[in-house]
Amino acid sequence: MRNPVADPVTNDDGGDLSLLVDTERPPRRSRHRRRRRVRSIITSLLAVLVIGALVAAVFFGGRALLGAFGAFGEVPDYTGAGTGSIEIRVDQGDTASDIATTLFEADVVLSERAFRDAATANQESLSIQPGLYELRTQMSAALALDLLLDPVARLTEIVTIPEGFTQAQILLALAEATDIPLVEFENAANQVESLGLPAYTAGRLEGFLFPETYTFDPQDEALEILQRLVAQFTTAATSLDLEGRAAQLGMEPYDIVVIASMIQSESRIDAERPMIARVVYNRLEQNIPLGIDATSAYDLGKPGTELTTEDFLVDSPYNTRLNVGLPPTPISSPGAASLEAALSPAPGNWIYYVLEDAAGNHFFTASAAEFEAAKARCEAAGLGCG
Repeated sequence: MRNPVADPVTNDDGGDLSLLVDTERPPRRSRHRRRRRVRSIITSLLAVLVIGALVAAVFFGGRALLGAFGAFGEVPDYTGAGTGSIEIRVDQGDTASDIATTLFEADVVLSERAFRDAATANQESLSIQPGLYELRTQMSAALALDLLLDPVARLTEIVTIPEGFTQAQILLALAEATDIPLVEFENAANQVESLGLPAYTAGRLEGFLFPETYTFDPQDEALEILQRLVAQFTTAATSLDLEGRAAQLGMEPYDIVVIASMIQSESRIDAERPMIARVVYNRLEQNIPLGIDATSAYDLGKPGTELTTEDFLVDSPYNTRLNVGLPPTPISSPGAASLEAALSPAPGNWIYYVLEDAAGNHFFTASAAEFEAAKARCEAAGLGCG
């Protein structure tokens, strides 16, 4: 058989085309083999990756399904009280489902469904408070719920600061609730540059520890706690646009807090607070002493019911029976209602008010004669209107 490469190849004109044939070119079959080998390796690697991904998906997805629904209709649940110790946080607004997820992911309970079922069966679950709790791992859902309802297991302290508390009262309440020594709170209160106070306070803390309910963790320190109370005041003041509205009234924002603190101490009825604010503004405009006994009580450190005639003769800038104008600082921490009243005084010409009944209602008037008559009625009723 002839070698087709060795024989000359001619064109239609008889020309020799043999030089156009590459006698050294490798056979196509070996090149194709190499390509198939590379594709085979890549395919194998891809297969390994896909299988690995599927295994991971099955593992984690199966665990999630187990936690959410249980297996084959049964609800997976650990038995017993569990082991060790773990801290679990319940955030404000968490539902039973949110808590179930937290517990499941921390391996406190074997499935989310188990905890949800336990919570559904116990209406007290609705009273779980936000905070940090000490639980155990791998415990039954029912026992986990019991611990979340047990104040002993709650590491977080819930502290309510009442409206109208003074700085000294607030520091004492915080010390008693947190087991942090009072001296540490007093030292923190003196670190005014670190408290985050508004610039207009000029470093004066009284009146700016906002009355609210707070949660504190065991690791919280005194300075951090006071910073939170001051920050809460700032939040409330921003919500009320305190600085902008004070300017509209022609007042300094600090003076608004001073007025609010007096309103807070003078009445426990929200509807009256704007009326008391109007009395304060009317007296300031008419250059009349405010005559608010709560300012003297604050200065002397005694209840208003224990003030004597001699107390009202004490020469002090807090004695608003003797001096015209506002006291130098707030006399307590006012709540949002009192701050709002100081910013929105009710319309009226009143310059007097006096306690009218045991429920705490006051009689308001612009007449000195009406005031004296109302005061006599108050004294006769033994309401403490001296």
